[in-house]
Amino acid sequence: MSVNNGAANFSQESLAQSLQQTLSPDAQQRKQAEGFLQSIEQTPRFVVPLLQLVNNEGTDGNIRFAAALYFKNFVKRRWAQDEESTEELLSADDRRVVKDEIVGLMLTVPKKLQLQIGEAVSIIADSDFPEQWPDLISTLVSRLSATDYHVNNGILQTAHNVFKGWRSAFRSDRLYTKINYVLSQFTKPYLQVFVTTDRLIDEHAQNKQALQILLHSLALLCQIYYDLNCQDLPPFFEDNMAQFMQTFHKYLVYANPNAVTDDDDVAGDLEEVKASICEIIELYAQRYEEDFKQLPQFVETVWNMLTTVGKEGKYDGVVSKGMAFLRTVVRKPQQRELFASGDSLKLICERIVIPNAVLPESDEELFEDDPVQFVRRDVEGSEAGSRREAAADLVRGLLDQFSSETTQAMSIYIQKGLERYAANPGGNWRDKDVALFLVASVAVVASVQALGATKVNELVNVPDFFASQIVQHLRDTGSDAQAPILKADAIKFVTTFRSQLPREMLAQALPLLGDHLAHPNPAVSMYAAIAVERILVLKKDGALLFGPADIQPLAEGMLQHIVATFDRAESPQKLAENDYMIKTAMRIILACRTNILPLAPAALAKLAQILAEVSKNPSNPRFSHFLFEAIGSLARFSCAADSAAIGQFEATLFPIFQNILQQDVAEFMPYVFQILAQLLSVHTAGGALPEAYVSLLRPLLQPTLWSAQGNIPALVRLLQSYLQIGGAQLARDGHLQPILGVFQKLIASRANDHHGFGLLLAATQFTPADSVRQFLKPVLTLCLTRLQTSRTAKFTRNLVHYVASVLCIEPQSGAGVAMLVDAMDGIQPGLFASVLQNVMLEAIPTVVGRIDRKTVAVGFGLLVASGRFQGDPACAPLTGPVLEQLATMLMDTGVKETKTLADKQIVDGSAAAAAAAAVAADEDLDALEIEDTGYQASFARLATLGDIKIDPCPQIADATRGLGQALLSAQAAISAAAQQQQLSPAAAQFISAAIAQASSSQ
Repeated sequence: MSVNNGAANFSQESLAQSLQQTLSPDAQQRKQAEGFLQSIEQTPRFVVPLLQLVNNEGTDGNIRFAAALYFKNFVKRRWAQDEESTEELLSADDRRVVKDEIVGLMLTVPKKLQLQIGEAVSIIADSDFPEQWPDLISTLVSRLSATDYHVNNGILQTAHNVFKGWRSAFRSDRLYTKINYVLSQFTKPYLQVFVTTDRLIDEHAQNKQALQILLHSLALLCQIYYDLNCQDLPPFFEDNMAQFMQTFHKYLVYANPNAVTDDDDVAGDLEEVKASICEIIELYAQRYEEDFKQLPQFVETVWNMLTTVGKEGKYDGVVSKGMAFLRTVVRKPQQRELFASGDSLKLICERIVIPNAVLPESDEELFEDDPVQFVRRDVEGSEAGSRREAAADLVRGLLDQFSSETTQAMSIYIQKGLERYAANPGGNWRDKDVALFLVASVAVVASVQALGATKVNELVNVPDFFASQIVQHLRDTGSDAQAPILKADAIKFVTTFRSQLPREMLAQALPLLGDHLAHPNPAVSMYAAIAVERILVLKKDGALLFGPADIQPLAEGMLQHIVATFDRAESPQKLAENDYMIKTAMRIILACRTNILPLAPAALAKLAQILAEVSKNPSNPRFSHFLFEAIGSLARFSCAADSAAIGQFEATLFPIFQNILQQDVAEFMPYVFQILAQLLSVHTAGGALPEAYVSLLRPLLQPTLWSAQGNIPALVRLLQSYLQIGGAQLARDGHLQPILGVFQKLIASRANDHHGFGLLLAATQFTPADSVRQFLKPVLTLCLTRLQTSRTAKFTRNLVHYVASVLCIEPQSGAGVAMLVDAMDGIQPGLFASVLQNVMLEAIPTVVGRIDRKTVAVGFGLLVASGRFQGDPACAPLTGPVLEQLATMLMDTGVKETKTLADKQIVDGSAAAAAAAAVAADEDLDALEIEDTGYQASFARLATLGDIKIDPCPQIADATRGLGQALLSAQAAISAAAQQQQLSPAAAQFISAAIAQASSSQ
């Protein structure tokens, strides 16, 4: 690289050393290295020595890879500038350096590093191309070589990284502008390279080394072809379709001993080419059928290929993509005649489906050697797909057009498999494994992850099959010792068809599945955990199919089996591998609700032990999340059943939490703050804060904790609990000032200002009115300063809501109105009327959330009705505009109420009410699903915790009626506004109806 270090104030040696330490097995050493890297990555031109390390052939390969990986994640964190953030994440100079160097880097580094740098290219291009990177395509095209295919492959890989995001992108004008920009510069050079590559492959057919490079080029060219055609069929490719398709067909049947790789498990370049071609022709069959005249030829070719291809793992991608192509074609009514004959269906079933439905030997080995990976791949799928998945999809495609014929044909093979198994269970267990797989393939017509099969083939009797073929594998955990895969199959059958089996069958299966949580084969026990977890969330007519009374008798045994599984783990990493088990433990606790109380001490002790162990080296975000959800749900329902249980939770968890905070286990800290908030909320509001929490408050306010973005929502939630329980004490002891200092920091950031308002709302709601009066003026000054320097719609909306909450203070006396107007006019005379007219009015209709809208309606209604407002010459003329905006907000029933989940809990300061609200909102937990969440900068909210939702006017249930009540004393002013046409007819009618409704209810 030609650039120099510039202003970097660290040595390349220290950078290399730290990168090497990030690969250390020592968690403490890794943490220190990561901390150092984070501390220097904001240094100007930090990227220069980082990229130099990637490019330096003399540097250790592991360090180069660590540098490439860090660069990719650095770009992911810092390249895209968040519109809601005022902080410059990466300087313009650094951005220029990266874009100047990265293409050249892609052309020189090894493939392993190229993949990491390529991902960074993709992120940068998605953000900047073409507007801020207009020369990218011309730079790539200018570097294409007629002779150096090492360079060409780097260019093609870069182009693919830029284009591949289009495959999953939604159509938009910007996307199509980008694609057309590329097509105008790239298609002609692309065709030249495509034709030249084809010619050179023929010329070098006997040169194995050259052939390998050229076939890799062709694989990249095929991937780019898909990229450029995925959104629409460009005229260039339509005009040249015959030439491209002829070449694609050539390589779909291409065979050359020199192209054969030695590794039978990993796809070579030729297999990648064939798989990509199958993807392309499937795209054309799906999207461009009318223009795709070569379709029948490809159907025949793919059919023949699938009947002759080997069983080695390297062909899995080709086979899967080939079957996906046939599935797409067979679903097309226009192509029905290609498959309509009975012989065609029979041959597809016999020669394509059945051979690929057999569990590969490599999967049998994986089942025994790495059960977690086997189950994860089976349940969640793999990027490449599997032959089995593709075979099942092909069967479903056949069922779309030939339901009875396909069912009849497959039933013959299913029956034969079951008969062979019955004749020799020990020797022929694979026949039943295939039969069970085929039954699921034929029976499932539609399915969703949350429910399993939602529609089944009417010709398949699922309950009968369960009774005759499945239960026998579940009755005894010791059965099928020679073929545990059959147990896994039987359990998967229950999971798949759980929504189709009658309740009595599921009730029969549930304790049997619970017993299999203790199965010695880890894969079987994991499948059992998945089945139990999925059954426990099934609903009928809006209610859980199995309630707490059904689950409690089974809970102790199931939890003991799960604990025993964790006890067998050899290390924290091994313990944390099995997120399926911890998720099931969480679900059992949730299913028991308050009935979990008798089991709580033992469960808490075990969960705490697991937490202490995995906190030594967190390795699985999903496991961590479900572990904390389990702890949170146990605390929630135990303390709801017996508030005295809080003592045991605090005594057990506090030492572990203290260690996590002292050791700075960043991944766990947001969870710890959330659990602390939950535990604190159990205490009696208005009383004294427990001493343990008082001593923790000062450390919680240290700036270092608030510098980690992932901590902020959790810390705000914890401070809200402090204010809810001991707001008066905090005000009395002088703790409000540092809390408001946090508010000042938060509202300075576009990304965090809503958290700041959440904290401010709690301070206003839970502290005495005199305290609010003291801090209101400086708080409003900060808000107005932010409005002047960086006004956003989100900030203004939150400010309107906060102002309304202040207006609702002591509504009978009008104290809130006086407090607000005095504070704002104390900053500058007449300021309130000016801000109301020029800032807040237009934002009123944008407020979302049931309680937020109610607060705004009532608060601004009280304002308009007040003598202070009507007696102010600057304010009184705003009566009509304010009411117009309030009516607009309430009449717009299409406004998305994004806060309905949070609104279900209304904290009124009573621990009993909080517990009751928590139990009342249980339905939110029944469908609890947590997606993967990244560590460090991310925040994963605990669903079992719930928000503190602050309601400044809890005595009012309905926003419209509340507005009417607030306006009862101002009808004369309202009539005058209407007569002066300050109100539209619709708004005037709405306001009158609201007042009439309120009047009639008095």
